[in-house]
Amino acid sequence: MNRVKELREERDIKQVELATALNVSQATLSNWERGIHDPDNKSLGMLAHYFQCSIDYLLMNSEVRHTPELGDMAQYQPYFRIMEKARDMGITPSEVQKALDFFAEAKERDDNFEQ
Repeated sequence: MNRVKELREERDIKQVELATALNVSQATLSNWERGIHDPDNKSLGMLAHYFQCSIDYLLMNSEVRHTPELGDMAQYQPYFRIMEKARDMGITPSEVQKALDFFAEAKERDDNFEQ
């Protein structure tokens, strides 16, 4: 059991938007919300960072919502800012995903892509 759906709905975010922000499929997110599967450790960290809560709160092991420090999760902050900015600009999650797929394929084809 987890609070993913509760936190998502609290922010008025659609499943597809959150799934895109976390780089998972909508079906995966739906399975987490329905308790069919649990998020892996990396996904738990990303969810906790996204919702600014502790993993224990997310997993309903604690009623303490906020963590004092997010530590390693700071690496995901730019990604979430981009997703929020895209949403504010009217860019759909599927358009963002297409751009991410393009860059991933370009990097795969050209080892010097990032240089």
